Amino acid sequence: MMRFRTREPALPPLLLLAVLVALLLLASASASALTPQEQRGQHIYLQGTSPSGGEITAVLGREGIDVSASVMPCVKCHGHDGRGKPEGGVTPSNITWEALTKPYGVTHPSGRTHPPYTERRLKRAITMGLDAAGQRLHVVMPRYQFAHQDLADLVAYLKQLGKSQDPGLTATTIRIGTILPPSGSFADMRHAIKAVLTAYFDQINRQGGIYNRRVELRFAETPEAPDARVRAARAFLEEAQVFALTGSFMADGVAELTTLIQAQQVPLVGVFTLYPQVSFPLNPYVFYLYAGLAEQGRALAAFAAAKYAPHRPRAAIVHPDEHHARAAAEAIAMQCQELGWKAVERISVPHGQFNVTHLVRQLHDTQTEMVFWLGPSTATMAFFQEADQHDWTPMVLLPSALAGRESFRVPERFHRRLLVSFPTLPSDHTPRGMEEYHQLAASQQLPPRHLATQFTTLASAKILVEGLKRTGREVSRQKLIEALEGIYEFYTGLTPAMTYGPNRRIGAQGAYIVTLDLKTKRFVPVSSWIEPD
Repeated sequence: MMRFRTREPALPPLLLLAVLVALLLLASASASALTPQEQRGQHIYLQGTSPSGGEITAVLGREGIDVSASVMPCVKCHGHDGRGKPEGGVTPSNITWEALTKPYGVTHPSGRTHPPYTERRLKRAITMGLDAAGQRLHVVMPRYQFAHQDLADLVAYLKQLGKSQDPGLTATTIRIGTILPPSGSFADMRHAIKAVLTAYFDQINRQGGIYNRRVELRFAETPEAPDARVRAARAFLEEAQVFALTGSFMADGVAELTTLIQAQQVPLVGVFTLYPQVSFPLNPYVFYLYAGLAEQGRALAAFAAAKYAPHRPRAAIVHPDEHHARAAAEAIAMQCQELGWKAVERISVPHGQFNVTHLVRQLHDTQTEMVFWLGPSTATMAFFQEADQHDWTPMVLLPSALAGRESFRVPERFHRRLLVSFPTLPSDHTPRGMEEYHQLAASQQLPPRHLATQFTTLASAKILVEGLKRTGREVSRQKLIEALEGIYEFYTGLTPAMTYGPNRRIGAQGAYIVTLDLKTKRFVPVSSWIEPD
């Protein structure tokens, strides 16, 4: 079971009153939590899609043009607080329940008047475009067509619009969570993540917090068994009630875990995974730092196509026949095709059946000159040794996650014939970024190991804090997401520049390419930053 821990110092008796006040604030925040029906309505209001999978259509203008409601969700005009966002000379109505149900009715700037809305009248306005007096609403107001249950859910949420406060947020605190790696196989990594986050947010709190809100950390320890992780994460989110997550471990089951994050509507900045979930429609709540296997593979293909143009050598993409590897192989193949590189073969090997002798013989006999290697790390060294036996020296390209320390033991003939993609390099570390880290490490006695993990975790927390600062004092989860989407070339001092957007959820969406120098036992950069279109 996933356990979560609160990192709070013991309080002396004189602070009992402060504790009671905090408990009252927490109780108030809990009371303002949305019901399941209101949560479904919130999803419709924000996304324009039905949580049940049903169709929602927006009918536009006098011509009655039908479009998906996801193009025109309620929030687009009425804002997150329901008070309306003036745009293009049009000021949308205040649709908070308090404004809609004023007992004396409403007089609009245009002179149009109407009595208070009831639930029935509001449903008519949403679906037919008629106000509480039966008059036509402004032509820019869509008429929405959807199932009765979706309409009821939306109205239930509109009654709470502007009232509810997101979980994990009070007037004086903001609760941030982290899903740590398992304490067994990843114990050192878990300790590094926990230590650097604790140190960083302690520093933030000493400096006054974020808009005078103190950061409270909650840590969830992931079970060893992958099939238990989603269940444990759900229990943690429901019990800990965090406002947002950062620096979280999702090496296995990332698709299921990020689906849970979306269902719980919890923003997450920084995920430890090789498989970012960035297919459309995007999960709006999850922000990744680095490219995964697929994106790094595309960078390798772009580098090779440019390096060896106009001659495009015969190449092969070797991968296990499993979901993530197939996706990465497909990304490489598509990148090659887009660049006009036709002589690229895909070789899919059934799981557990990597016969490197047969594989090398096949590639050698077809005069393959370049191999994109996505095979398991257990077969990598055997592949190089078998190639050496066949006196065959292709260029071999692979993502850094598949190139361990044993790479330096490959046969000498592969000197500078191995190309590896890295999502970040030490050259990304600025003097200021390293100074900040060293000060933090010295003051908080951070562990000397897993520095790359600490840098990534710290960068994740910095991006989250930047988003919270841009959001302002009146913070909400949705406002935080919008602020994060506005981040452009943000430098953490420890990573490449980070850029996000409404259609972009990987901050550094590319890679550097390095080669293996077997004489000096070093990785040597051979490219600048590569970010395929």
